[in-house]
Amino acid sequence: MSDSKAARLKQAREEAGYETASSAADAFGWNKSAYIHHENGTRSVTIDAAKKYARAFRVNTGWLLDLDNVHIRGNKNDDDRLVKVTGSVAAGVWTETSEWPEAEQFEILVSPSPFPKARRFGLRVDGFSMDQVFPDGTILDCVSIFDIEMEPENGDLVIVERVRSDGMHELTVKEFERGDEGRTWLLPRSTKPEFQTPIEIGIPDIEHSGDDQIQVIAYVVGSYQPRIGRFMR
Repeated sequence: MSDSKAARLKQAREEAGYETASSAADAFGWNKSAYIHHENGTRSVTIDAAKKYARAFRVNTGWLLDLDNVHIRGNKNDDDRLVKVTGSVAAGVWTETSEWPEAEQFEILVSPSPFPKARRFGLRVDGFSMDQVFPDGTILDCVSIFDIEMEPENGDLVIVERVRSDGMHELTVKEFERGDEGRTWLLPRSTKPEFQTPIEIGIPDIEHSGDDQIQVIAYVVGSYQPRIGRFMR
């Protein structure tokens, strides 16, 4: 955890009325040593841990992680570059689509979009099927495919939705590939053998398997790795 993030955690704890890191850890039943390391900046904090601390101290998770970049805000054009991280997407398995509670959502300041008129949103990667590209915990900067007049091309990194026959919506993130014979695949990019099996989908982005439907819903146009504080395009 960088010094700025550690400072924000300490500030949040003090403003919540806890005089010491130990007293806060005791009050919420946290591992005292781990929390003190996080507040001192000697150990990196995961997003899930940050969400836990943010709920306890009643602050925004993005602010606590210094993802809002408030220190460079002030330009009136910055609002066009704010992306709200609203939930997570699995890499490796399909997971039910659900937005985080509003208090756990946060905004990040990102680079200008290559598709300025498209709806833009953020998702956190959970899992390892794309860890060659997106390590677990990466924040994805996504744009809606329905606002862009172009089809996915080979190598595009995409968010894929499956609507099951029971009405449940599920998401995953994969690399798109269409073969010369017209078959379409969603490719994992994983270091783990159990996640290296491609998923074939139908024509060209949508598959009907029984009553289930699969479609590409968004492009990934950028990513942010909180653990190393680095944006990627």
